[in-house]
Order: sequence, then C-alpha cells, then structure tokens
Amino acid sequence: MGTLIGQELFKLVHKVGTWIAVGVMVVIQFAFIAGGLIYPKVFNQAGMITSDFVADSIIVFIMIASTASIIAMEFQYGTIRQLLYRQYYRSQVFISKLITLVIQLVCLHLIASLVTMVASLVAFPDFDWTAGDHLKNYALTQGGETLTLLLLLSAVLLLATLFKTNAAAIAVGFVGYFLVEIAGTILISLIQKWEWLKWLPFTMLMTSSQILTPGLKSMTKLDLPWMIGLTCAYTVLLTVISYLSFRRRAV
Repeated sequence: MGTLIGQELFKLVHKVGTWIAVGVMVVIQFAFIAGGLIYPKVFNQAGMITSDFVADSIIVFIMIASTASIIAMEFQYGTIRQLLYRQYYRSQVFISKLITLVIQLVCLHLIASLVTMVASLVAFPDFDWTAGDHLKNYALTQGGETLTLLLLLSAVLLLATLFKTNAAAIAVGFVGYFLVEIAGTILISLIQKWEWLKWLPFTMLMTSSQILTPGLKSMTKLDLPWMIGLTCAYTVLLTVISYLSFRRRAV
C-alpha cells in the first residue's frame, strides 16, 4: 500500500498541471489581495480573509479535475493493467488514490492558508485575528467547506469510474458541480413544499453555509448535527459505490 501511495504522489508531484493549478490559485489570491488594498470599500476584508482570498473556490475546481482524472486516466491509457498485473488488489489501488487525493486537498489548503496568514500580517496589518469571531469564523468556514467538498468529490469519483476518458470525466465533474449549485437553490424552494426532500444529498451541500448561518435551518429543515452526520454518511456511501463500480469495471 505504501508503494502505491508513493507512486501516486510521485505522479502528482511530477505532473505539470499540478503546479500550474497551484500557481493559478496563488496568483488569484494575490489579485484579490491587491484588489483589497486598492479598493478597500469594494472588497470586504474579513470576508476575503475568511475565504482565503477566494482560494476555497479555486480548490474546488482543482480537486474536481484531480478526482475525475486520477481514475479515468488509468483506464484511458491502460496503466490500470500494469498495477493489477503486479498483484495489487483493486481495493489497494482505489484506497491509495483516495489517500493521495486527501493529501493533495490538505496541501492546497495549507498553501492557501499560508498565503492568507502572510497577507493578513503584511498587507492588512490592521486585521486582528483575535478580535471578534474572526478566528472562529475562519476555522468554521474551512471545516465546513472541506466537509461539503468531500461529499462533492465522492460523487465526482463515482462519475470518474463510469467514463472512459479523462476529458469526459473532468467535463462531467465541472458540469455536475454547476448543476448542483443551481439545484441547491431550487431545492430550498421545493423543501418548503415537500419537506421529505430535505434528506436528499443535495441538501447536505449546504452544510457549510448552515455552519456559518444557523438560521438556514428554517430553509433546510434540518438541525446542524443531522446535516453534518448525513454529509459524512453520504460521502462514505458514494465512496463505497465508487469502489464497487471501480471493482466491476473491465480493464
């Protein structure tokens, strides 16, 4: 298992796209930092810092692309045969890819947080992390965003096991993300009419919002502990289904 994880990390680190994605994320962060300095009345300082200067949104796109391609590429180029012929079980291959994705997600958040911390000290010295609920809101935002992102990525992972090409898997992942965003807004209205719809996975994608705004309970009709628990449960369920799909797929 350790060898497989090492191989996955090696491929990730030596992929040009990995560093381009990180570079784009950091450049966008600096662009919003500059915007905050030049137009302080337009850019909300606390809001930008809490969202890592929009890095949270960039991480979503990076991770969708990585999750969609990490399995689809193996089948597209036939490299999955080499792994299986070396007497690795499919479960080992699958788990090694999951661990690699989690490591990538953690690293991206660490880089984004580092840029945010440095920017808050250098570019915005007046920002006090200890004042009010700044530190608490930052932690809740990052935790909530990560929780819902894992749920989204488990769905993307399932899609990746169904498509034959890397490009198709990534395209469907992005389209699915935007459709989910639209569906979330529509679902809020539908829940008011048919409350049983609150149990659908789409509702759990609003967990991060409800963590920061408890008043959303009136729209989701679910207590926060239920939403967090169901988010974790759906993530595990979709991941298990992804593995079953991966295991049954012909090489």
